[in-house]
Amino acid sequence: MLQLALANLKTYSRRFIAVTLAVMIGTAFLGATLMVNASATESLKNSIGSSYANSDLVIHGDYSAAYDNLDAADTDGEPDPVGYQLGAKALKAVEGTAGVSAAHGAAGTSVSVHAGSKDYFASVSTVAKDPRLTSTVLESGALPSSSDQVAVDATYAGEYNISRGDVLDVASATEDGKEISKQVKVTGITEASNDPLTGANMSLTVSQSLLEALSGPGETTYQSIALLSDGSVDLDTLKTSITSALASEGIEYTTVLTPDEQIVKDVANFSGGNDQLTIVLLVFALIALVVTGLVVMNTFAVLIAQRTRELALMRTLGALRSQIRSSVLIEALLIGLLASAAGVLLATGIMAGLIAILGATVPSMSFAILAVPAQAIVVPILAGTLITLVAAWVPAGKAMSVSPLAALRPADDVAMGNKAGKVRIVCGLLLLFAGAAALAYGAIEGDILIAFGGGMLSFPGILMLGSLFLPKTVSAIGKLTSGGTVPGKLASLNAVRNPGRTTATATALLIGVTLVSMMMVGAQTAKSSLGDALGSEYLVDIQILDYDQKGFSTDAIAKAATLDGVEVITELGSVGTSAEGEDLYATDPALLARVLNSDKQVPGSGEILTGSTHEASTLAATSYTGASGELKELVSDSNSFRPVMGWDTAERILDITPAAAAEATQHESLLWLKADDNLDAAALRTLQTDLAVALGVEEFAIGGGVMEMQMFNTVIDMLLMIVSGLLAVAVLIALIGVANTLSLSVLERTRENSLLRALGLTRGQLKKMLATEAVLIGGVAALLGVLLGSAYGLLGAQSVMSEFGAMSVSIPWLQLVGVIAVSVVAALAASIVPARRAAKLAPVQGLASD
Repeated sequence: MLQLALANLKTYSRRFIAVTLAVMIGTAFLGATLMVNASATESLKNSIGSSYANSDLVIHGDYSAAYDNLDAADTDGEPDPVGYQLGAKALKAVEGTAGVSAAHGAAGTSVSVHAGSKDYFASVSTVAKDPRLTSTVLESGALPSSSDQVAVDATYAGEYNISRGDVLDVASATEDGKEISKQVKVTGITEASNDPLTGANMSLTVSQSLLEALSGPGETTYQSIALLSDGSVDLDTLKTSITSALASEGIEYTTVLTPDEQIVKDVANFSGGNDQLTIVLLVFALIALVVTGLVVMNTFAVLIAQRTRELALMRTLGALRSQIRSSVLIEALLIGLLASAAGVLLATGIMAGLIAILGATVPSMSFAILAVPAQAIVVPILAGTLITLVAAWVPAGKAMSVSPLAALRPADDVAMGNKAGKVRIVCGLLLLFAGAAALAYGAIEGDILIAFGGGMLSFPGILMLGSLFLPKTVSAIGKLTSGGTVPGKLASLNAVRNPGRTTATATALLIGVTLVSMMMVGAQTAKSSLGDALGSEYLVDIQILDYDQKGFSTDAIAKAATLDGVEVITELGSVGTSAEGEDLYATDPALLARVLNSDKQVPGSGEILTGSTHEASTLAATSYTGASGELKELVSDSNSFRPVMGWDTAERILDITPAAAAEATQHESLLWLKADDNLDAAALRTLQTDLAVALGVEEFAIGGGVMEMQMFNTVIDMLLMIVSGLLAVAVLIALIGVANTLSLSVLERTRENSLLRALGLTRGQLKKMLATEAVLIGGVAALLGVLLGSAYGLLGAQSVMSEFGAMSVSIPWLQLVGVIAVSVVAALAASIVPARRAAKLAPVQGLASD
């Protein structure tokens, strides 16, 4: 049977090339998806998790757990910091734990830096004793080794004209309000941080002694502790030992996780407490597997069905069913192994190229790296081989179930009237209704796995029902567009005369277009929803504080408003206090609506916008004029701003006007600013400096969420750009699928086309007929695929993004139109070569062929 299989591969090499390409491209898509999973995790670890990426375990204090276990005697409602803060004692306890090779505490300190005539805000990191735990990369000079030395990141050193040898004044504030100031010398320049939480500020690398000096009296606290294992115990045992060691020091509330677990948690905290990233990437892998299976099975089914007469003839000559099946499966095994291995190589090349282009063209995404895990090699090869075997087994089994003499006669297509057609329709309806119900439930409940399962049930159901609507739709559109020409009429008649062939050809393209449209709509909607979520978390781009309580002059505000990159600026005046003693602010309601990043969190008349720490429905307020009243709270998703209302609310309920507020108080005022969305990180930092000059404030007084939003958007864009690469592969799969089925279909119709030629159809008319048929099938399949894909994309996005709040529907209309256009052109292109081959063949030769 091996010799027969090899002979068949050699004899029918042209037909097997189509199957090989389908398997190779399909496994490449699966392999690339698995590489995206690993690359996304590694890239995020290189960004959000850069401070602990090289460690074996990372420890954080768990404030939430400490808060949940508050003792009833705690009247201030805050947990004891000793129970969750990581300090020198915690670091020493970790270092002394059996199994720990090295440990390093990541500083959580911020300082102000005086350079030249300006003050800057900076985050502080320290040099680890073990270089393996140091996340800081030195560009030039040397890392600090004493308490009078620092290193500055290259981005801010360049923008603020700081170089090696410069002397800076570094100051920090202690808990009792005192300022500690140190004069330090710049000894080195380091690479900029990729962390979105720290990349918005200047980064200083200091020695441990300087950190302790800036922390003031008492114990130095760390944001986290990263450690390396010596390999003597497994990580689970080490986690338990560390937890016990910290508990013995009174630090009961901690999390001890691996870097991969911590990055999942960090992303989950950002996304409302759910690990949506892992789920989304898992769904990508499952989709890739399903698409690969559908395309390969469709291609192989056409190929085996075409060989039914040949296989039946071999059986009449004495070959056993088991021998024929073994021969077909050996062919499939060889094709599957070779094509899958080639697909893995193709996937690696595609991903390496995408990430290299990304890093070279988008400097802010230089943290993106390629990771090729073992499963990205093994799984695609196994999956591709297994899918090819299954794809060959099913049609071969069907061909073997027919008696040799019956198989030598023309076979009936699966139609609505015969038994096979009825069973297929019933199964298709059951799958469609069950899957649609699960998909809708998953979207409503926000469960992506249920929604994915529903999609995997409903889509095969739609494909099984394709023979009901695809041929008739193609025929109806063909009649409308044929213009009464002979090729047009024949093309529309072919659609219904052989509905199985039409359905098989359309299905190949329908699968790919549905997938591409689903990803386009889902990704666009997800990004729009994430943008709204970021807007809700970071309600204001830039906030400028009046620390000196001198107020901002009208001229200074007007000057700031004219700076490049400033879209809207509004001043918030303090109007009173809440019952809890919190300062309340008011501003122009029209400007407030424009400066806020979320349209859904603009306070109306009688409302006050408060932070997420507020839970009550109303807020009791008293103005500086003595008037008091109840304000309806509009609780936001953010906790980083002051409660604010419109002046109309302040005047009506609290009886205070802007003039009265200015006269009655000397409280600090605020400026809120909306920045241009197109500004990059460098432009934003320039804007920060220009604002400080225009308003006469120090740079550390200028804060806000715009830099953090931009860094998170950079991470999101990186993931979406990699996904776009996958979409390109998916498009290629679709085109290979439709080219395969069209080519095999034309080969199958050699005698039919030759008969038409013998009856008077010219070569040009034959080419036009095949081209028209391909365009009709491609256009209908593309249109239906876009509609189906859009529905799946929106429902899928809803299931993923429900935790972020209301989904923001965003349809990329131009891209979808482009998909339809490309599909039609691709279908036309796929018909050119087989149509030319059919037209060149003499009628007598075609009629004599088998």
